[in-house]
Amino acid sequence: MHKRLPSASSAKLLWLLDLTFAGKVFRFSSEPLDLSKDDGSIISYMGGLDDPGYTESLDRFSHSIDQQVISLELDMGVDVAQLIQKGHTFGGNSAELSCVLVQNGVIQQTYEGRLVALVGNVSEPQYGFPDQPSGYITCSIESTVAEDGGQFLPASACISVDTFPDVATAGKEVHEGKPYPLVFGTPGVYKNSAGTDKKTSGSPAYIVDINTSTEKATKLLIAGHHVNAATVTVFDSKSQASFTVTNTTDALGQQVATVAISGTTIDRTEREFWIGWNDGGGIKNPQSTSEELTGLGDVVRWALRYSTLDADSGSFAASSDFLNRFKLDGYISDPTTTVWEWVSSISKMFPVTIRRGPDGVYPIIHDVRASPDSGLKITTSPEFQQLSLVQVEGKLENIFNSIRIGYAMRAKEGSPKRYAVIGTKATGDPSSFSTTTTKQSISRYGVRYRSFDSAYIYDRSTAQKVIRYMADIEALPSRTVDYRAAPRFASISLGDIITLTDSSLYFTDQACIVTGKTWDTDSWIFTLLIDTIPDRDDRTF
Repeated sequence: MHKRLPSASSAKLLWLLDLTFAGKVFRFSSEPLDLSKDDGSIISYMGGLDDPGYTESLDRFSHSIDQQVISLELDMGVDVAQLIQKGHTFGGNSAELSCVLVQNGVIQQTYEGRLVALVGNVSEPQYGFPDQPSGYITCSIESTVAEDGGQFLPASACISVDTFPDVATAGKEVHEGKPYPLVFGTPGVYKNSAGTDKKTSGSPAYIVDINTSTEKATKLLIAGHHVNAATVTVFDSKSQASFTVTNTTDALGQQVATVAISGTTIDRTEREFWIGWNDGGGIKNPQSTSEELTGLGDVVRWALRYSTLDADSGSFAASSDFLNRFKLDGYISDPTTTVWEWVSSISKMFPVTIRRGPDGVYPIIHDVRASPDSGLKITTSPEFQQLSLVQVEGKLENIFNSIRIGYAMRAKEGSPKRYAVIGTKATGDPSSFSTTTTKQSISRYGVRYRSFDSAYIYDRSTAQKVIRYMADIEALPSRTVDYRAAPRFASISLGDIITLTDSSLYFTDQACIVTGKTWDTDSWIFTLLIDTIPDRDDRTF
């Protein structure tokens, strides 16, 4: 997980910048210093770093992905123009911003113990200023995951004469050119209102061989990998049948899963088939190979294996209990979809933001129902004092207290088989429920409704968790307030829970989420978000 600085009273904070250029790491700092490593060696920083204007924030309401940008002016101490003319590049070079605390002239951390605040790349550098030294540059350092170019499907993962030679003789009705689907969870399997297991089309199946004399399909590709399922249900337009799965390889040695179809239960002269995964799932969970890959945290971690970005395994493991309560089932078959496009699209439904850190991308949890006991207890003092007015967030147009999600998608038609609704509990309907939050919101604002569908949810409990989270942040206005804090509070990170006591605002152990963090010359400014959760927060006055 990302490192934290221990608290040190009366400490000051020094910034460090490591920037790679021309095959060398240049090190700058707020003031010249020597930083010890754990092995006893020394890393020297030359000074020359002005206040970096560090700021970061979480836009939880729009579920946007956090991005950090700082602007810098530096004297590199070398002739930048000469090195660039020799072929060295500057734009895109790696950079790291970190900090340490100094107390009574003694640095409180080793190099390994520094707090890494930003890992990114140089953007839009400028050099060659006629009135400045030859090493003078201006640039931005950007930390974002959006530049990821990783894709799930290689060009070879599609049906062709190279991957399935029978395509050459099977005629034009095979699915030549179709990409191999990546299947996770058990798409197509859901429970009806009585709690009975049901199944529908969950992912596509593609014809890779046909009996040319009868024009009947004989083999279907169901996944571009080996799967956990022993059998699957094959759907045509009118009927269904169960067939045994074969985990094998294509002609290029790529792992695939196929089914040989026979008999008359389904119409094999049709040219469109779908799969219901009711006897085991798709991809085996890399974290537990005997189980399906279905938990949100495990799915995102798996997806990032296809990315050009590293993943912070420790942070994902620490968050897995929370994230894996949300179950995902579905498939990916668009060869143009990048990993980050897909991860960011699904994360919009869930209480999580994925951002880049020193050890790779990692999740920040938005635990709106976190207990005050789970937070860092802070009582206002000269070292942590209110800075801004309290802002009530949320216009009436953004208030929603009756939210419906369509889930258990019939993949063939793109229509949901089930719905879950939060707002007002309907008698006898197990898919609808209410909370204290939605009841108070409806009594205050009337019914304010919105609806959406999810192609990746088949589990009723997950559907209900998703809309409960959305109602928690959308049904009643929240509040934000800024606090100025001493340098020693550098350990506080975005997404942390703070249990705040502030008598002037009548806060007693009030749970707050940190959504903003800014360094302001000699102190921190934290933006705290207070969600209105009536059944969590005590009202004792």
